[in-house]
Amino acid sequence: MKEKNLNKNEPRFLLALHSSTETLGIGLTELNNQKPIFKKSTIKIGKDLSKYLFSSIERIFPSISWNQIAMLTVATGPGGFTGTRLTIVFARTIAQQLKCQIEGVSSFKLMAYRLIKKLNKNDIEKAFWIKQNLKHRGIVAGKYKLMKSIEKTGIIEIEELEKPHLIDQKTKMYPVVDASEDVSEDIERLLKIGSHSYKNKNENNWSEVLPIYPTSPVKFN
Repeated sequence: MKEKNLNKNEPRFLLALHSSTETLGIGLTELNNQKPIFKKSTIKIGKDLSKYLFSSIERIFPSISWNQIAMLTVATGPGGFTGTRLTIVFARTIAQQLKCQIEGVSSFKLMAYRLIKKLNKNDIEKAFWIKQNLKHRGIVAGKYKLMKSIEKTGIIEIEELEKPHLIDQKTKMYPVVDASEDVSEDIERLLKIGSHSYKNKNENNWSEVLPIYPTSPVKFN
């Protein structure tokens, strides 16, 4: 017997958004498909994200199909206050309206999958720090640990022990690596994390996805 065709209007897409830097990252993949659709885009937008967010998403995933979103993943920062908030507000609104799954992931955790490769072999299994120096504002750092590594397939899993936050300059951090930008690779990681969460049916409420902005005077409830 031939398999029945899937209803094309059923929720089946994962949309990932990253705007914690001046480069907007967008990723799209199809869930539960052996040969899924996969698209990604990185656009140097700077501080004009509010003007181009919707049109940039439209190029990859037309709004007429947004009702087919089954899962969203979004980078929660730390990053620019306005830029990070815009994609989070967008993702929260879509998740609320469609009642679909959503997950927020710090931009430092996304980096951790790349930056762990910079550690010495003796430090790979230790908890490590990622830090970023903010001009006139201090040091922001997060703490991470390798939980699983399957060398044959290249699969690794990293746990965020401490979310990015302001650190006293006297705090001892070792091993430590500097934060670095690679939105193209990090948007792919957002898609992988979202796909894993979707398969494991991890439920996250849209109201719990909040921006990380350690130096902001604004508190989010």
